[in-house]
Amino acid sequence: MKLWPFGKRVRELSEDLRAELLKTFQIESEDTSAMRFVSERGRLGNEQVNRVCIFDPAALTGPELASASYESLTALKKGMLFTGHIMRPPPSSNQNMVFLNDERAA
Repeated sequence: MKLWPFGKRVRELSEDLRAELLKTFQIESEDTSAMRFVSERGRLGNEQVNRVCIFDPAALTGPELASASYESLTALKKGMLFTGHIMRPPPSSNQNMVFLNDERAA
């Protein structure tokens, strides 16, 4: 059974994102199960990053979900929960660096 008919752009949260939500915002894994995210490649200074937007898909209409992309969701600001970016790990680590901003009250 296909739960999300809108393709690969919208994905379930990765373990890195779930871990950061728990560490920074004390959001348990069970509470993140309905959350989804979209990403796009970008730059932060000299570093390549993946910009992410974590959102609640239940807050969006079918057409909004069908066309969901990082740009469209950050412009729409509907259902947005967190934004941020993921950076490659430094040479001394093997864990990605995740930085998230809380957009729930905005």
